[in-house]
Amino acid sequence: MACILKRKSVIAVSFIAAFLFLLVVRLVNEVNFPLLLNCFGQPGAKWIPFSYTYRRPLRTHYGYINVRTQEPLQLDCKLCAIVSNSGQMVGQKVGNEIDQSSCIWRMNNAPTKGYEEDVGRMTMIRVVSHTSVPLLLKNPDYFFKEANATIYVIWGPFRNMRKDGNGIVYNMLKKTVDIYPNAQIYVTTEKRMSYCDGVFKKETGKDSLILSGASLSTATRPKKASMLEMSITDGFGKIWLDDKRSTKTTSRAAISTMI
Repeated sequence: MACILKRKSVIAVSFIAAFLFLLVVRLVNEVNFPLLLNCFGQPGAKWIPFSYTYRRPLRTHYGYINVRTQEPLQLDCKLCAIVSNSGQMVGQKVGNEIDQSSCIWRMNNAPTKGYEEDVGRMTMIRVVSHTSVPLLLKNPDYFFKEANATIYVIWGPFRNMRKDGNGIVYNMLKKTVDIYPNAQIYVTTEKRMSYCDGVFKKETGKDSLILSGASLSTATRPKKASMLEMSITDGFGKIWLDDKRSTKTTSRAAISTMI
């Protein structure tokens, strides 16, 4: 009798140990876990990664359309770092802090190479004016090569962004994605730009972003307006400015939510 009880205890402990082993394997390496299930005769189709329960679903932003696929932008950010393209950032030594943000935004062709200590190494999104597209195309391998996972959001007036063959900037972008098929280039829709103009007027007092000729990188309020205008964020964590009065501004309302 004692032998039977001992055997049952051993079996129970073995099952518990096997369960814990599988749990650890699943947490450590979800990719190979289905293969291990097959060894025990369990179909992998029933397997759902634990990480799925922790992943935030990507938000779809219909105001931004992929030039190659014509699909809307899908993106979601928690805390954003917005970095301007100015020499005022030189010597600030905030690169590590910037790189710790979940989403890192840069303007136009703002450089990182050679300035990593001050502005960071990573770039998730670049917001590019239609007037700055030629600057990117001067060094296309740097900006659009296959290893570059940066998302480019290009904005501009309808006359330059139209898709009927008469949009000079859109034509440039179309040729670019033909050469670099992995480049993630998005353009704003006409409806989104109309909305953006309304936000710009509210924030700056000027009638139109495109017609005003305003420099959006020289003051805190226009900088925020430019971000809101592109629906980049509804609030700001840290904005690294090129304003001579201040190189960074922190806002508690900035735990940003995309669009």
